[in-house]
Amino acid sequence: MKAKNTEFKIAVLFILLFLASLVPLMLLSKYNYPCADDFGFSAYSHIAWENSHSIIQVLKGAWNTTIERWWGWQGTFSSIFVMALQPAIWGEAGYSLVPWIMIGAMSISTLFFFNIVLRKILEVRTPIYISISMIYLFFAVQCMIDKTQGFFWYNGATHYMLPHCAALFLIGLLLQILINPVPKKYTFFLACVIAFLVGGSNYITGLTVLILFLTALLLLLYHKNKRNFYVLTVPFLFFILAFLLNTLAPGNSVRQEEMMIRPGIIKSILLSFYYSTEYITNTWFDWTYLIFLLFLIPFIWEIVKTAGKRFSFRAPLLVLIYSYCLISSMFTPSLFATGEAGGGRIFNIIFLDFLLLVIGNMFYFLGWLYNHIPQLQTLSESCLEQREIKFYFLGLFCLTAFIAILYIKVNPNYFTTPSAVSSLISGEAAAYGKEASERTELLHASLKDDLSIKLFTVHPYLLYYSDIAEDPGDWKNKSMARYYQKKSIIGINSQ
Repeated sequence: MKAKNTEFKIAVLFILLFLASLVPLMLLSKYNYPCADDFGFSAYSHIAWENSHSIIQVLKGAWNTTIERWWGWQGTFSSIFVMALQPAIWGEAGYSLVPWIMIGAMSISTLFFFNIVLRKILEVRTPIYISISMIYLFFAVQCMIDKTQGFFWYNGATHYMLPHCAALFLIGLLLQILINPVPKKYTFFLACVIAFLVGGSNYITGLTVLILFLTALLLLLYHKNKRNFYVLTVPFLFFILAFLLNTLAPGNSVRQEEMMIRPGIIKSILLSFYYSTEYITNTWFDWTYLIFLLFLIPFIWEIVKTAGKRFSFRAPLLVLIYSYCLISSMFTPSLFATGEAGGGRIFNIIFLDFLLLVIGNMFYFLGWLYNHIPQLQTLSESCLEQREIKFYFLGLFCLTAFIAILYIKVNPNYFTTPSAVSSLISGEAAAYGKEASERTELLHASLKDDLSIKLFTVHPYLLYYSDIAEDPGDWKNKSMARYYQKKSIIGINSQ
């Protein structure tokens, strides 16, 4: 269907707004430095590069880290391998790429996923697809639950954000395979590879993909679609193989011995429903979700008008219940393993999947209304081409700006971009970067085996995740000492 002029302008506006919101984050990235697990998981790789400057040796170091952790700490082998390749191993300046990598991966995977679902399957106009993608990405970046662990701390983001992005690619590829009578061989091969990698990543993403695989296979069986059932089975087997290697790793037992509180599987499932309800409706829910929905409605409505007649939308309540169960299941792995609902990096991917489910449920509910109210089917003209839509979006932008300013006044870190702007303008980002740079120079230049290092005196919200301790026996100190090939490192308070 031919794109309309106003739709195109709106799409361009959303692209520009999203790109503009990223500028302060990219300016802030030059002050980003590794910390905590960044050192522990990449020590072999970093030492290999320092000693040989050989990519092959670096990859061997990452492989050795993966094997060592698989046997002694955790089974998430694909995540560990990527953790071992954190950008600072080539030089600390490389760590400034972390936000680019994370936001870039999230953006590309989202655009790919929506391209398959909206353009290939639902056949909506390109400006509609772009606008929905930009609204989702803007809201995801600005309202991420833990912004530091989502975009600036490599180790945490690699273990959760990147597998989430890989899962979006996987779902998009599988949908592309299922809708094509003769799928391309490289697409099928790529789907199998990514399925294997996702199976070896974090357990939240792994369990979610497992549920989606089983759901798809059951639906294909129900509809007696043998061709697609057998096609989907192949990448599913690759996923299961990796998932079993992951969950049955000896290191998981070692790690579990340190967990004092471990509810059983039944209690963990029940608690998952509780925490899902608690966090989504009480802890996280605020006016920003309403703004998100209001921005999406006109575009979702255009999708319904384009593709609504091709679907029956018979069970909106069932879809809602399934979505609730799916999002609740994301709390289960952490509850089962540690007795806790999870940390910021876990909440990040739950948040992202929740936004996707909101969009899906909105489409399904509006589609149900469209098919059950005949008068709505007579509205053929695009609502985005009507004069009133300009006032609608103008009002929404004004409302968003007004409430956002109020929130930023109280908490500058409430949104990601204002937090970056605040750190840049106040000078705390530069001060943190100066302290981190001086520390790095000392670690590289000193010939001493035992070092005393000043603790950070400034803690920018986005840049600072953790610091070493005064105790040289602290695991963070040991990790840093191992990374820089020192005997011990002591943190000293400079104040």
